[in-house]
Formats: sequence, C-alpha cells, structure tokens
Amino acid sequence: MLIVLASSSLASYPLGGGVWSWMLQYPLGLRALGHNVFWIELMKSCGDPARDGEFANNFLARIAAYGLAPHCAVLVFEDLDVQDINRAQVYGPPLRTILDIADGADLLWNLACSIRQPLLAKFARRVLIDVDPGHLQIAATQFEMGVNDHHVHFSVGAKLSDPDCGVPTLGLRWRPFLPFVYLPMWEAAPDPGPEAPFSSITQWTWEELSYHGRVLSVSKRAAYLRYVDLPAHTGRAFELAAFIGDKDPAHDREALRNGGWRVVDPHKVASTPEAYRGYLRASRAEISCPKPIFRELNTGWFSDRSVSYLALGRPVVAEDAGFGDAVPTGRGVLKFRDSDEAQAAVAEIDRDYSLHSRRARALACDLFNSDRQLKAMLSAC
Repeated sequence: MLIVLASSSLASYPLGGGVWSWMLQYPLGLRALGHNVFWIELMKSCGDPARDGEFANNFLARIAAYGLAPHCAVLVFEDLDVQDINRAQVYGPPLRTILDIADGADLLWNLACSIRQPLLAKFARRVLIDVDPGHLQIAATQFEMGVNDHHVHFSVGAKLSDPDCGVPTLGLRWRPFLPFVYLPMWEAAPDPGPEAPFSSITQWTWEELSYHGRVLSVSKRAAYLRYVDLPAHTGRAFELAAFIGDKDPAHDREALRNGGWRVVDPHKVASTPEAYRGYLRASRAEISCPKPIFRELNTGWFSDRSVSYLALGRPVVAEDAGFGDAVPTGRGVLKFRDSDEAQAAVAEIDRDYSLHSRRARALACDLFNSDRQLKAMLSAC
C-alpha cells in the first residue's frame, strides 16, 4: 500500500532526539513490511522565512540518513489550524507531486491530528493515531481538531473502551495499539553495571486541563516530584534528563538534587536519535512516571520510551496507568502505585538484574516489535 504519515512534532524541534526516534519507528517499520511510505511533516512558521527554511532543510537532511528524504515533504503554514496547501511553503517534492500522492494514498496515518482541514479532505481513507490518551480527547471537547473526520481511530490508551477509564470517547470506537520498536535500530546492549543509574527523559511543564470540574495535570513535573525522595530511600543512582530550562521559579532542580537525583539537560545528552539510544544504553533501567492525567483517568498508557529501554535489555519500573492488562508485568516491567511499591520494584530489579534484562529484551522482540504491531494496525484499517 501507499501510506502517508503525518506529523507536526519534529521539524521545529531538532533537539528532541527521543521524539525523532519515536517517529522513525513508523516509516522504517512500514517500509520493512513492504509498503510505500510518504512522510508529510507540518510546521508552523516562526515568522522568519529564512529560519523556516533552515528548520525544514535540516529535517530533510537528518532523515536522509535513513533513506527517507526522497519520500518526504515539509509543509510550513502560517496557521496549523487552517491548512490550505496552496498557501503553504513546500520543501521537498513539488506541490503537484504531493497532491498526487494524497490523491493516490491508500491510507493517511495522521498522528495527533497533525493534518487538519481542508488538507485532510484530500485523503480518501483517514486514520487518527492518538499517543496522548485523555489529553487529546479532552482537548477535542474544547477545540475543533477534526477528530470526527477520520474513519479509524487508534489510541495507545489500552483502556479507552473500558468502563473504569475516565477518558471521554467522543462517541467513537478507539482501537488500542501498543507502542513499538523497529528492532534493527535496537540491538540488546551489555549490562552497564550496578553503578549505572535508573533514568528517564522528559519535558518539564506546568500544564493542566479542566474537565467536568476536575483539574487534570498533564505535567511530568508533577509526576516526578511525587517521587523526589526515591533515590534517598533506595540508596542508588537515579538520573533525570529533564528540560527544566534556565528559569526554575519553584527551584525544582534543587529539590530533585536534594532528593538524590542527578539532573541533566536532554538537549545535551539526547539531542539526536543516536544520542538518545546511547543515553538509554548507559542506563541501568528506566524509572517512568507518566503524566498524572494518564494515571487518574486510568488510560492504560504505556510509553514508547519505555519500549525503547526494553529493546536494549533495560528493565522498566513504571507507575501504573492501567497498562497491566495489555503489558505483562513482574519480570522486565514492574509497576508501582506509590513510593513503597516503587522502592520494592527498584530493589527487585537490582536483586536479579540478569533475569529482568533478558525478559525486557524478550518483551520487545515478541510483544512490542514493529512487525507485530503494525500488521495488527493495518489489519484494523
């Protein structure tokens, strides 16, 4: 098939090695299955045409290393909410070629509503892929995002159809899928040794959503500060690559360090897909704290970043957002709901690291490999 992928998260974020790595799994995995893939990257203009061109051309140059640049276009819009392609600045193939591809595509896989109307209507079969369950659906109750203009709806929230999940379904059927890795990018790595830290990589925001009288945090800041004393309680190394920025009005960096965390800048240690893999490889395991909205609405969310750790043979200790029905736990993946359970999970990983490392890799190869997950998604389309 000819599958068009649409994203709007990479070209304007060249330092986001983790985001780049996540998105690359889609075209590489689909191409390995024998499909033709065309990638449309959308970007909001920064107001400086020269700077826009720099971002767009840098994007095309970086994906050229994966053989993807000839099958990609960057569209720059003044307003990403109103996408008239005839008013876009186009980088890559000419506009006529892009329109022909849209007209001939078997599927559009639209990540996080990246493509909006009127451009969206040029695709005959439209599939929405949600990787932010709860956040996307609540936003869609407040803003017109074109959610209903798709024929198939996927969500990485494994529990969206369950009665104990608090996410509004918008009257739609949300088909669950699991995050995945294109395994040739992720060779199992040797044990880095017990001195290597439990780590993770995250943004650091204060954002909240209001929904039916509830205030729901979508902030990783709020998530990790719940466990600020975890290193002190476990007596081992923890490191967080968190983009806190130069301004730190609440002194979060100091609070983390006082709790025993090492804090580094992800833009320095994981700014490319290669550096991102290297950072994960140097870690002992992941300590994953999801956005509170995922936990409080019981979404069943599991992280694509966690799957990358697993693929390297790095176990994952993850706060439970309801993923236990979809992801086997106990070996390789250990879940927790509070500090005591987190401490016990960390101790268990260190107690038999070899076993948990082998199980981590096995889960990635079996459950989370791109062949398995993409075939299931394509079948559902």
